[in-house]
This record gives sequence, structure tokens and C-alpha cells, in this order.
Amino acid sequence: MQQAPPQEQTQYASLGLRVAAVAVDTFVLLVVFLVVGTIWAYSLVVEKGIDPQDTLAVQTLLNEQVQGVSSLTFYLVLFGSLFIYYLLLEAIFHASIGKLVLGTRVVMADGSRATGLAIVLRNLVRIPEAMFLYVPSGLACIASPRRQRLGDRVARTVVVRRPARVAGAYRSPGRTQPFGGAPVTPPAAAQGTPPPPPVSPGAAWPAAPAVQAAEPPALDAALARLKTAALAARGAHLTYLTFSERELAAGGSEQTGDYSHAYISAWFTLTDSVAALKDARAALDSAAAAAGVTPGQATAAHPDLVHLLTELGPYFGAADDDSVHAAFLAVARAEAASS
Repeated sequence: MQQAPPQEQTQYASLGLRVAAVAVDTFVLLVVFLVVGTIWAYSLVVEKGIDPQDTLAVQTLLNEQVQGVSSLTFYLVLFGSLFIYYLLLEAIFHASIGKLVLGTRVVMADGSRATGLAIVLRNLVRIPEAMFLYVPSGLACIASPRRQRLGDRVARTVVVRRPARVAGAYRSPGRTQPFGGAPVTPPAAAQGTPPPPPVSPGAAWPAAPAVQAAEPPALDAALARLKTAALAARGAHLTYLTFSERELAAGGSEQTGDYSHAYISAWFTLTDSVAALKDARAALDSAAAAAGVTPGQATAAHPDLVHLLTELGPYFGAADDDSVHAAFLAVARAEAASS
């Protein structure tokens, strides 16, 4: 099976996007500080019994309060607020307000959901980065092929662009839905079973190209093609099984559409390989008929191929998204029962 690693299929947030996100977050924090400061000043004026209209008295009071604040306290409040702001938002939404506005989010380097420890680490390192006005962060992003700042490298996280939504669903980056019908939001994962595919329920596959009967492929070539397709389908099945288990553990949901790039890519690879497997089987049937033998006779001398085709049997009846997923479950359960 030829499949690019998830990292190669991920669209990492550019330095420009990251700078813009920091600018938005800085503006939000300034607004928060302004609102909190105004409320604090007003409550202090009321507490001291000073007339809010007496500008001089109010100014004198605030100057006294500010001068009484040590530099250590000021920096603790400033950078503590910065840390808490990013920590809470990234823990809940996997993105700060700036990232949400710019359409990016934080994930682990392998494409899985960012862990709590990773979020804490990347934002602890953010404090010294912010002290130097994010200059070290910018240099680190430029030097990194995955646009990681220093905090990302320590936490092993990356900031990626969110997949585009169409009618409430994800499209895999760089390609459109390969199945007819309008895409919809994937249904929520059933408890204890792999999550359903991120595609439209019941969408039918496009008709496979007709095999030219006038010039049937040679039987040996058809057998080789079928074996290659079966191996690819077997590999795609195992890959989708792995990422389905990860997605189930991570809790990707219908409400958020928060499915990983790797999971979506594994699904598309599986459906593509199943379509290729069915085409290869049709080509073998044509070649066997031209040679005057049955498909069973043609594969009898290849027990490894027969074993693969038996394992993958449910996939041959798959004609749409739902039936591919049903076939996946059938093959996975058969494997679990035999192990």
C-alpha cells in the first residue's frame, strides 16, 4: 500500500498565520485587562468614598496603588494571565481565540489529539518566549519544516490548519468526496465499536470503468494485479483499524467534527483500495473467461492469494459507504474471533 504519512498530508500553520493568531490573542488579553482594570479601579474608588467625578483624587489614588505594586507581582500577574488564558482555551477547544479565528488548532506531532501534559508544557515555554516578544518563536518556526515554535518542540505538538467544512463535514485536504452525494457530518462513534467513516451515509460509489472484453488482460498479469490490490486492501484495512481505535480513544465527536487528519486519510485510503480490489477482481474474471478457466481454477495455484481473498471477502459486496464500513467491521470481528 502506498500511503503518505499523516504528517505529509497535514497542512501546518504558516508563520504568518501564527503571528496573526498571536496578534488577535494579544488584543483579546488587552481588552480583558482593560475591563478588569476598570472594574478594579471603580470598586477601589467606591470603597475609599471618593467621588468618581473628582479626576484629580481618582488619579492620585490609582497612582498610589500602582506604585505599591512590586515588579515581581506585576510580572507574575501578566505572565500568569497569559499562561492561564492559553492553557484553558487549548485544553477545552485545542485552540486559543486567535487560532479559532485563523482556522488553526493544536495537535500532537503524529496528528492525534493534544494531551493535557503537552498543552501545559507548550504554554510554560511560551512565558520566556513572550518575554522576548516571540522573536525566538519566529526563528524556530522558520527553521522548522513543521513550523514548530520552541514550546511545540518541547511538547511535541504542531499547529495545523483545520480541514474545510462543506455542509457540516470534513473534506480530506487536497481532495473532494470520492463518493456520490452531498457530504454530511459523520455520525458519532458508537460505544465500544470503531467510529463510523467521515463520509455521507449511503452514498453510492461511481460506477467502475468497464473492463474491455475485446482485449482481456493476460491471466498472469491479472493475477499479479489482483494480488497487489489484495495486499493494498489488507494494509489499508489494518491502518484504518489502528486509527479507528485511536479516534475512539480520543473521543472524536459528531458535535465538534473533531476527527484527526490521519483518521480521515485512513478512511479514504481504505475505500480507494476496496474499489481497486473490486476492479482487479473483475479484470481477473475477464482474463479467466478468455483463457477458458474459472476464477477459482486461476487462483488455485496461489494459496496466499486465496487466503487474502477469503479474509477480505466481505469487501467484495461493498457498494457504498455504509457497506464498506459494515464490511470493515465484519473482517475485523472475524480476525478477532480467530486470534
